Amino acid sequence: MILHKLTFAAAALALLAAGPGTPGPAFQAQARPVLSLRETLSIGGLDDDLLFQWTGLTVDRAGNIYVLDMMDDLLKKFDPNGKPAGRTGGKGLGPGEFLAPRLLDGTDRFLYATDQNVMGIMVFDHELKYRRLIRTPSLVSHLAALSDDRIAVTGLSMTGESAILIMDGEGKVISRWEYTERKSGFLQDSVSFAPDGRGGFLIAYLFQDRVERWSGPSARTWAKSYFGGEPVSTEKIGGFALPTETCFKDVALDSRGLIYVLGGNRAKHPGRDVLVLDSGGSLVQVLTLPEPSHCAYIDGKDRLYVRANDGVTIRRYEIRYE
Repeated sequence: MILHKLTFAAAALALLAAGPGTPGPAFQAQARPVLSLRETLSIGGLDDDLLFQWTGLTVDRAGNIYVLDMMDDLLKKFDPNGKPAGRTGGKGLGPGEFLAPRLLDGTDRFLYATDQNVMGIMVFDHELKYRRLIRTPSLVSHLAALSDDRIAVTGLSMTGESAILIMDGEGKVISRWEYTERKSGFLQDSVSFAPDGRGGFLIAYLFQDRVERWSGPSARTWAKSYFGGEPVSTEKIGGFALPTETCFKDVALDSRGLIYVLGGNRAKHPGRDVLVLDSGGSLVQVLTLPEPSHCAYIDGKDRLYVRANDGVTIRRYEIRYE
């Protein structure tokens, strides 16, 4: 029964994070525009079968692109030019198989993939060979690969979600970063997070108007709101009071230390507005994507990857600094 509820919650979280919703209040940047986007690659389209509904994405140092496709339950690899370079997986509960592939990240040696119905992280090498399963205490709601033997995860639980767990390659919890003093309700503490390059984390709340920077397990550097700070509304679904709108969807960092936060339903353009913040959380600029996305991934060469065509297409943009 508990697993069934958690599975329902994971599905609800995925749908809420991707939904279009109703635009919320606008915001104003405090500095002149300094950035622009130039499209450099498009993978998949309405007239081919390269992708059907991609979810997680990561890019290695050589520029190879790895993506999870929820509709055909595969982990796919594309070369730096977007050409297919391999695939693995398939529907099932066997080693390396998926029921609902969701999250993906990587290091120099490994790829870490999750299934929203499985309490664990699947490990593959860059040739897409399945290696092992890292068991997790709960379903994984977000992950970041810190090194070949360190992973950061948050999980879904019936008591709420409020800690980033740092785990080793065998699943042992090394440390806990408690990012809320008091739980706000089921799913209300759900976050997207990213390593900040200084040993800390950037945290964007999915269902709260809050973005934070943490330098240590009990050291919040700053916390800011960008849409007025009003709490999100909820609706009773299956006995749970679930949020009906998202504030933020994803957070990423470029090589210059600028922070990119993808706005949700409360943004002027839901799923399209990317708030660009400086290292102290001040709003520098808003970049507006042509289409709504569920994620904003930035690779080591400051290229932004986002969703298009309802998940059929990956678009890559060069971030241009003026």
